[in-house]
Amino acid sequence: MQEPQEELFQIATLVVVVLIVIVCMGQLLIFMNPRIAFNPFKPPPPAGTAFPTFPATYTPTETSTPTNTFTPTVTDTPTPTDTPTPVWTNTPTITPSRTRPPWTNTPRPPTASPWIYTVVRGKCEHSGGTYIEGYVTNASGEESGVRVSFGSAPGGNVIETRTTGDRSPGHFTFVLAANGPRPGTWYVWIVDANGKAISDPNAGRIVTNDIRSGEDPNACWRAEINFGRR
Repeated sequence: MQEPQEELFQIATLVVVVLIVIVCMGQLLIFMNPRIAFNPFKPPPPAGTAFPTFPATYTPTETSTPTNTFTPTVTDTPTPTDTPTPVWTNTPTITPSRTRPPWTNTPRPPTASPWIYTVVRGKCEHSGGTYIEGYVTNASGEESGVRVSFGSAPGGNVIETRTTGDRSPGHFTFVLAANGPRPGTWYVWIVDANGKAISDPNAGRIVTNDIRSGEDPNACWRAEINFGRR
């Protein structure tokens, strides 16, 4: 019994909602056009606008009216006078400029070399065997009794150490091969009594090869290297 009653309530609710929507739409239409057909309270129509009534067309009768003739009076027109225009003068403004002080090149003091002896490389040429020779000198000439080391690494891998004076006071010789070539990279440097290098080992680098042609300038079997005390 309750389900039919609920359906009736739902139908009634739907009908009321539809009526409300229709009423709202009608009110909106009446607001937009008060003289719409279904408006029971239409406003009265606007009164007609009365247009003015003009009298019959009046045709004027031509009447001879004397006309005053205007005689112009000659008036002197003043001649315009040129007004001199002031000439604008550009007066330059001198702005003092900053004077930069002269740049002074201050030489750096020379860096003291840690080596007592300098290296003077000589020539390298073809020969019957492979060897390295040279001289050690000082301000007085050849210097005897100087220890010269020969190795395969700069300052290391010492193969032999000799003392100058074998042929002359400052002369030394290292024989790598009595006959034929002995290619390789070698280093010669001077050491003190404790075996410490006192000349640059890298400066005494010599590369020998096995080029057998004596006419080839690149052949290097006999190398010369000299040392001078600072």
